[in-house]
Amino acid sequence: MSLWTRGVVVVLLLGAAGCSSPELPSLSRADAEACAQLTAALPDRVDGEDLSDDTARTASWGGIELTCGVEMPAAYDKFASCTELEGVGWFLPPAELNDPSSDILVTALTHSPRVSVLIPAAHRGNEVALSEISPAIAKTLSAGEPCL
Repeated sequence: MSLWTRGVVVVLLLGAAGCSSPELPSLSRADAEACAQLTAALPDRVDGEDLSDDTARTASWGGIELTCGVEMPAAYDKFASCTELEGVGWFLPPAELNDPSSDILVTALTHSPRVSVLIPAAHRGNEVALSEISPAIAKTLSAGEPCL
């Protein structure tokens, strides 16, 4: 195999690896466009952290990580409640609320497509991250059923 051919193979493999992520579900074209609109509308700073990485479906500010187009959280059931903040209903898994020294993964359930935000323990204890992210979600994603 020539050096040029190996280079093409490596580029193709890297490109293919970057195009699909096993942890992210496939999206319809409309949901993919909605996620891209959301990430474009997100703030440059969240809870004092600068935007350090963003794609059409993800963004991060320091250790705060947003993902658009996620599945329903496994811990959510018909008896679960959510907390509304800035027009967005967030599901906070009860098991993750017990230990304030751990990270927590919260999910916006009232808009489509669903969005999750991983909040590191260092940013827990206040609602700054969610209150700064919520307006972009409310502005760009379709609203569904309100919080219970």
